[in-house]
Amino acid sequence: MNSLAKVLFLCLFLPLFSTAAGGEEVDTRQRCMSPDFKTLRVLVNGRNDLPAVLVAGSNDVLTISFDELATEARFLRWSLTHCDADWVPENISDFEFTDGMNEATVDKYEFSQATLTHYVHYTITVPDKRIPLKLSGNYLLKVYEEYKPENPLLQVRFSVVENNLKVNAHVSPRTDIDYLGQHQQLDITVDTDGSNLRNPYTDLTTLVYQNPRDNTVVKLTSPSMVNGKTINYSHLRPLIFPGSNEYRRFETVSTSYPGIGIERTWHSADGYFADLFIDTPRYSAGYTYDRTQRGSFTVREYNSSESDTEAEYIITNFRLESPKLPVEVHIDGELTFHALDSSTLMDYNHESGCYEKSLLLKQGAYDYRYVTKNPRTDKISTDMTEGNFCDTSNRYVIYVYYRLPGERFDRLGGVTCAELHK
Repeated sequence: MNSLAKVLFLCLFLPLFSTAAGGEEVDTRQRCMSPDFKTLRVLVNGRNDLPAVLVAGSNDVLTISFDELATEARFLRWSLTHCDADWVPENISDFEFTDGMNEATVDKYEFSQATLTHYVHYTITVPDKRIPLKLSGNYLLKVYEEYKPENPLLQVRFSVVENNLKVNAHVSPRTDIDYLGQHQQLDITVDTDGSNLRNPYTDLTTLVYQNPRDNTVVKLTSPSMVNGKTINYSHLRPLIFPGSNEYRRFETVSTSYPGIGIERTWHSADGYFADLFIDTPRYSAGYTYDRTQRGSFTVREYNSSESDTEAEYIITNFRLESPKLPVEVHIDGELTFHALDSSTLMDYNHESGCYEKSLLLKQGAYDYRYVTKNPRTDKISTDMTEGNFCDTSNRYVIYVYYRLPGERFDRLGGVTCAELHK
């Protein structure tokens, strides 16, 4: 089975809406459903450079925080749903993945201090003794108002890993389709010696995310080679990714003066405003390294030690100077949950010759990119906005799941991160 002609694999962009067992579509994206909820952040051990993964039996802590634009706190609750590798809710009972009642109140909240925009800052930490987790795998955490679990206000994805599968990955700019060109290629090795995995051709599922974004995920359902307890995914076309470009960045850490990437700031009775410098496409400019947060953001007010409650909200104006393109142009990054919908779609201003979009963002340091989306095919690309370069410092997160015979849920056996070493 080491001939690539015999390899069966599946490569796809996972749909934004997963299909549950009953056939209905279920939206399991990480996002805020209510427009009043902003600045959703998910940190592992206080760091924003780690995937949202807890190691089973460890002291890892997942911190979920968010704001509601309001003057009074709501009585909020949260619960969990166990999902398979594709983030489809699994048909198992709550008692199979938790020993407690699957509901808890959001107890920790603070009010904003001396800000023009009033908000309530909420925090949830996992694990929580009220909802102890028994299984590895994917979890969807939903926050909702009391007695309204069917109408979530926001939802968050996180995973629990067993670490009984040892995953290693290598990223190379020398790919099977170009050499030091526009792409990067991964080779992945999985050591299954610490698990009771029986048949890697039927029981194993590997997902690979770039940066990570849901719209870049590749799913592999069968390895290219198995050698005893070692599994390889090598020289597979799905593991060749467009390089894209380094994220752009800006800082709104002060309302008094423009930060990095900001042309001007001002305020009125309606709030604080910031204009980014006019951006231009970078596909013909060549690659230039810049140290970024790989698409994430950090909340920060330069004159405060309590930025979570003392940072202002700023209406931030994006402008991309470009001829009108035959596709949609969107703002991409964690600031938009990597969603490519009406909330991120830019409007074309024929008078200024720019794509324009305003977002209400909390003060901080942000990464972002411009991507295009073909509304007919849903194809997503940076070809016409950022370009593609093999030197880009992308981070790949690899999740390896397995399901033992007779089980009705996907276990998460191993997770690793890989990036290009320069």
